[in-house]
Amino acid sequence: MKKTTTAFTAQLVTYETTLPFNEVTARLDAEVNKFEAGGVMLKMRSAKTKKDLVDSIQGAMGGKDFVQVLFIIRLPKYFLEMNHHKWLNVYHEAENTSPAVVYTIGNPIFAETFMRHDVRAGFNIPPRLMVVQNADASLTTVFYHLPSSLVVSDNEELMQAIRVVDDKLEQMITRVTAD
Repeated sequence: MKKTTTAFTAQLVTYETTLPFNEVTARLDAEVNKFEAGGVMLKMRSAKTKKDLVDSIQGAMGGKDFVQVLFIIRLPKYFLEMNHHKWLNVYHEAENTSPAVVYTIGNPIFAETFMRHDVRAGFNIPPRLMVVQNADASLTTVFYHLPSSLVVSDNEELMQAIRVVDDKLEQMITRVTAD
């Protein structure tokens, strides 16, 4: 048995806006096609050809780059949502925990591009974003790890492909948080 530990430095990207939390999450939901992208994972699992797979993904993306991981797919697309404030309210027997939601978003077509170069790139794909409202509701913060900072590779083609995702995430979050 051999064990290797590799140190790397991730970059945390943070956007703050005076927009209300509900406005930011509504914009993000629209950007990741949250309500239209459902069923993608089921379609992907039943795909028999590359065309079936690509058609399922592109159909869920609705012309966007991502989908949220609710088990859906797209580069900013919706895959999953974790509402931390809801379980924290239950745990602390409270009703006033500031909203904090983690979105997992992605695009399987982008992921395939990364993993074609190095399957280990899939470890941190799809990306996650967190949207948090501060205690007095005066600011909403969106943050995420810069995808290219999570991949340790000397493969320049892989890193170029991941930097495209960095740019697309930045463009999307800029739209979501613009006052």
